[in-house]
Amino acid sequence: MPPRFTPSGEVISYVLYIINVLVIIIIVYRLYSEIRRSGLGLSISRLLMFIKYEASSYRKGMVHLMHLSILLGVSLSILFTLIYPLTYSNPIAHYVMFAISTPLLLGLITALAWRFKILGDSFRVYSKLKIMGGIRHRSIMLQSILMLVIALTSSTLALTIFTSATYVEVKLTLSIIDYVLIAAYYVKPEVNLYLNLDLDLPNLREAFNLRDVLEGKVDASQVKIGVERLSDLADYELRSLDACVEIGACEEACPATLAGRPLSPRMLIRKLKYVKDSNGGDADVFKVVLDDEVWSCTTCGACIYNCPIGVRHVDLIIDVRRRLVELSRLDQKKSTLLLNVTQYGNSMGVSNYGRHEWLRELGVKTVKENPSFKHLLWVGCMGSFDSRAREIVKSLVDIIKAAGLINEIAVLGDEEACCGDPLRRLGDEGRFQEVALSNIEVFKKYGVKSIITICPHGYNTFRNEYPKLDEYMRSVLVQHHTQFIAELIERGRVNVKRSGEVLTIHDPCYLARYNKSTKPQRIIVSSVGVLKEPKNSGENTFCCGAGGANYWYDVPEEKRISSIRLSQLTETGAKTIVTMCPFCNAMLSDAARVSGFKGRIIDVSELIKESMVGGH
Repeated sequence: MPPRFTPSGEVISYVLYIINVLVIIIIVYRLYSEIRRSGLGLSISRLLMFIKYEASSYRKGMVHLMHLSILLGVSLSILFTLIYPLTYSNPIAHYVMFAISTPLLLGLITALAWRFKILGDSFRVYSKLKIMGGIRHRSIMLQSILMLVIALTSSTLALTIFTSATYVEVKLTLSIIDYVLIAAYYVKPEVNLYLNLDLDLPNLREAFNLRDVLEGKVDASQVKIGVERLSDLADYELRSLDACVEIGACEEACPATLAGRPLSPRMLIRKLKYVKDSNGGDADVFKVVLDDEVWSCTTCGACIYNCPIGVRHVDLIIDVRRRLVELSRLDQKKSTLLLNVTQYGNSMGVSNYGRHEWLRELGVKTVKENPSFKHLLWVGCMGSFDSRAREIVKSLVDIIKAAGLINEIAVLGDEEACCGDPLRRLGDEGRFQEVALSNIEVFKKYGVKSIITICPHGYNTFRNEYPKLDEYMRSVLVQHHTQFIAELIERGRVNVKRSGEVLTIHDPCYLARYNKSTKPQRIIVSSVGVLKEPKNSGENTFCCGAGGANYWYDVPEEKRISSIRLSQLTETGAKTIVTMCPFCNAMLSDAARVSGFKGRIIDVSELIKESMVGGH
């Protein structure tokens, strides 16, 4: 039956409709004005990129699927409201709208349940991090309001099935409240995602360019390093503070939080937002952020990856670390790391002399001895000095020999130094750029066009960060050894025998999540045995605990991140864990010794070496 309105009821209905339309216009205007304010502007191509991202984001996990349900639910609710004059008198239209809404209603109910869970978890986080007063109250208020938004959106969609005049008026009234809250709380999060779509993971900004300073293009006295006051933050970082709506996905994915370290990415953002609102740009970051809070981060990027609205937690943390380094607020272990790289040219604190002499026995020449080399083998600090990591390098060299390519590679010998990754992650931007520019000059000196590295941290640094310092690096091919080995197997340069052994993979954060390189290691492992994926795999991997220079220092924690990850890997039932990073291998091996794990933890190169059939 179509709804039966009295004359006065029909007037009320249309007044409510007009109010709805006005609020919808406000939402659209706020979206447009926030985008314009950023300076980026609105374009069809970027809008399509945004829609494509949102449509495919469900692949990242349940939280992204719930976020997509909310976005589509709100969009559908607005559409149904706008076409109300065309549908209110047609019962069939009401049933069709409800049928279309049903899948989204399930997603919205799930999102509401998730919100209740996060609110419940928040009280534990408040207690652990000693968050009291205004910050705590605002956090609870925000979460409560956003739960109300989800409930209201669900209600407006559910009420479409009813055709009576009373229900129509109730729906239009609820939708007004819903849209007002959406205009107030959901515009900035969606705009933040729209603006941050193409930022790297993470997007570590350069506070200065050392070469410009050395050449006198920039006055060194005007260079501000790190963040002490909120006014020191970049615009995109400030937007993150306004965008956070405490979804909690960052916290659920954060290895530091799960290990009981004094860090919650969500509450870090909320605390900074609170001081911003209370004191403006002059607010002192260190009034609410503790040193151990920022040192707890492994820079794994899980927070950014899992945040449906593009909040940039790691970027903020690194900027705060830079200020701590500038203020020399470092313990002995962090200071020693910086001193080692400065004094010895490597992070291990040993003499660089004879760094690659042991490789001579394997037939590997230096760039001086083999000037016609095709690939520079970057051995890295761990690969050069750590006895366990040397075995990984040896296995890679044996594979290269089997492929008949030993004369195409060379090493730098004593001229190889730290790549700079631990310096930048620790927060010493000046020393990082000094090391990076020095390495780039060495690459130019020998005409390096291709680099192979066993370390994802060096791979990421050479591939993504060096090119921002020097154009030369944009023409250099950088390969991780998984990519190089997988290519050899696919080209038939290396043959392997297959076994029935069950294997699992630990994806390094800086390879899989930062650089989206997940296929090569699976090609390799699947060519040898039966692959069993762990709970967190591929781009959604779980950190080993070494990243962000954490390998070199300690922070308070209840359990070790490496132990959490080892448990996830052993749950697969695999007795062999395949790694592809010397730091991951070291961290998981240490956790295995503590836990009594009886299986093997081997590098992907060692797996292929033991599985090779003959040589090229």
